[in-house]
Amino acid sequence: MDDLQDKIKQVEGLVDKRLKIGGLRFTYTSLVGAFALIGTIVGSLYGGFLMYQKVEGIANLDLGAISSQMAKTSSEVLRIEEHANSIKIELKKDMTDLRNSQWNLESKVDGKLQSVDTKLTNYDTKLDRFEIKLDKTKEDMNKQITEALNNPLAN
Repeated sequence: MDDLQDKIKQVEGLVDKRLKIGGLRFTYTSLVGAFALIGTIVGSLYGGFLMYQKVEGIANLDLGAISSQMAKTSSEVLRIEEHANSIKIELKKDMTDLRNSQWNLESKVDGKLQSVDTKLTNYDTKLDRFEIKLDKTKEDMNKQITEALNNPLAN
């Protein structure tokens, strides 16, 4: 335990100990403070130098070239926008034309289907009448043949 107390006393004694550098006397604490002060000053100078470089870089920008490039880009964007709008209008017109063509085609197909349906109905009616006439003619012929065969004078 005595060793620990001796070590603590040595560390506490460092505050009061003085060093002699170049004919000047310093304490350890003042040396650390001076080093911190010098580090802060050097760091601030370096940061200021970097900031100066950035400001110089910004000051050397050719704002006229940047402005003309932005104007050129803006005019290109407007030209492309106008072109896109004209394409949009043409597409809407084309879609309307396609829709109208589809409706016309559907109307024509419906008309043709109705016409075909009407013709088929007419053909069915005519076929039914023909079958009725055929059956009647067949019956009449059978009747005439039967009468002719049954006629006693026909022998």
